[in-house]
Amino acid sequence: MAELYESESFIYNQVPVRIFNHFFDGTDIFTPLHWHRNVEFFLVTAGRINMTIDGENIPLKEGDFCVVNSGELHSNHWIEQDDHFEGVCVQLSKTFLDRWIGEKVYFVQPTDKKTMATLKEMLITFGRYRLDKKDDLETMGLVFAFLNFLKQNCMGTKKGEDSAKDSADENIKAIINYIDDNYMEQLDLSSVAAHFQYSPNHLSRMFKEHVGRNFYQYLQNVRLMHCVEEMKEDENVKLIECALNHGFPNAKSFIQTFRKTFGCTPSEWMKQGKKVAFV
Repeated sequence: MAELYESESFIYNQVPVRIFNHFFDGTDIFTPLHWHRNVEFFLVTAGRINMTIDGENIPLKEGDFCVVNSGELHSNHWIEQDDHFEGVCVQLSKTFLDRWIGEKVYFVQPTDKKTMATLKEMLITFGRYRLDKKDDLETMGLVFAFLNFLKQNCMGTKKGEDSAKDSADENIKAIINYIDDNYMEQLDLSSVAAHFQYSPNHLSRMFKEHVGRNFYQYLQNVRLMHCVEEMKEDENVKLIECALNHGFPNAKSFIQTFRKTFGCTPSEWMKQGKKVAFV
């Protein structure tokens, strides 16, 4: 899944911005681990969510903001299963930023309260704007005003920046792509480590540092979320068959992982109103 996010795709003519208004409840508050070239500015307008950026878990509540710089691994997740989340996400093209600010820029959150309030209001303004108005000139006015604000108030330096870490970042992305492509197979830590010529201990440390969870947790989560997507799409799906098709070795492993994630078994999940047949 992660590789789908690597390239930029801005479909509204030549306007280098994508705007998302998010409204999610419960276990629908979830985005798998991924990265992209564009830079993402993320504001929670109601409820809460847990964001993970380069292995760091960041709980966000109403009014909180975070920025995901180009190439950073990130995902988000509900904190409790009955959570509600609303937010605005603005993505700016990395190519556009390279042209107008510079190729090696890094954005940080302002520390001044007044500046932070201005940033939030600008993101809310983006959230109210409709790209389907197809007024490129008006849109670019918003974009350049935002760009000028970022240049004046949000430029910073990435902590611990060095070439060795950059190389490790690229390596872990390749490994995640490999898992996403092969999660249906009988993968384990040793086999994946051997494929990338690492020791199992070294690969395990890389996962903990860059992903924020261990290898097995990530692999099982990928398998589970593919199962859940199929369960949502097909009300007649046979769950055990679904689990085996998506890499779980047996029913026990699937049910244990499901219970740990959702707090109930698949059959209980069904009884709570999900249209899924447990077989």
